[in-house]
Amino acid sequence: MSSLIREENQNPNYDPRKCYPARVGETISRRYRILSKLGWGANSTVWLAKDTSRSSNRYVTLKITNCGKEEQKSANEEVAMSRYISRLQSNHEGRAYIRLVRDTFRIQGTPGEHLCLVFEPLREPLWLWGKHLGSNGVPPAVLKPFLKLLLQGLDFLHSEYLKADNLLVGFEDSGVLESYARQQERNPAPFWDGDGHPIFRSCPEFGHLRKGVGLVQISDFSAAVFGNVPEPHNHDIQPPPFCAPEVLLKATWKYSADIWHLGTILWELLADRVLFDGLDTESGTYSRVKHIAQVIRLLGPPPLQLLERADQGICSELFSSHGMMSATFIAG
Repeated sequence: MSSLIREENQNPNYDPRKCYPARVGETISRRYRILSKLGWGANSTVWLAKDTSRSSNRYVTLKITNCGKEEQKSANEEVAMSRYISRLQSNHEGRAYIRLVRDTFRIQGTPGEHLCLVFEPLREPLWLWGKHLGSNGVPPAVLKPFLKLLLQGLDFLHSEYLKADNLLVGFEDSGVLESYARQQERNPAPFWDGDGHPIFRSCPEFGHLRKGVGLVQISDFSAAVFGNVPEPHNHDIQPPPFCAPEVLLKATWKYSADIWHLGTILWELLADRVLFDGLDTESGTYSRVKHIAQVIRLLGPPPLQLLERADQGICSELFSSHGMMSATFIAG
């Protein structure tokens, strides 16, 4: 079974001591009964659960963060960002397309505490829709209506001094979630328990579309930052394939990096492949230099004003003082 499951234990930074050993069927905090595993991230696992409290009896998405100083710091920042957004007094129409934390609580693990975040359950990421529709990539006719909503959501975040990413779609019919939950209860996903820590197979797909589509929402603020701080942002904020040029060059970035990010995501959704993979053909690994070369091949060299703000250690390897590409870079 372990050879068939590629889950959090395949992450090179996986540490079973920091992960909460959640199991399907377990009731967390005497309230949330776990039905299935939806996925995992660098610092957490994500589950579909049923709120068994008398006043609720509803489904939720439960994000269980790993214990550890840095892991908890990221989770606390996500909660703080979500609370900030929820307190905003705004009539901006894009607010409806933002997914926020509904509740938080802590549970005790063997080495320490785990912060748990409760969200409204949503269907799948947009990139999975091509599979449901039997196409390679998401058809333009389907993607176009979502694009307007995503831009409204980003405009709301930017106008309220935020930076964020991640795109999920809501359920088109409440029966989809009910059917999925019953199926998971009848036939729970397999798991591997070789090291004493259960690794369940993720089941993030909710089946074929029944009718119409649900609303798209921007989710996951664990990497979000405020845009109204005096210090310029210069750290890596995006997954490598979606990095904006100013992020790649460490030339300080602002909200425009989000628009680049959205553009590269749209390309991936439409074409079913990334626009810039940054892969070094010799080593087969990601290379920032190769990524920059791919951008330049498509769009031409970066403007001198951008290079003047960039990290000189990166620039000296790639460009001359006049912004011309070095011979080594061209040859590579």
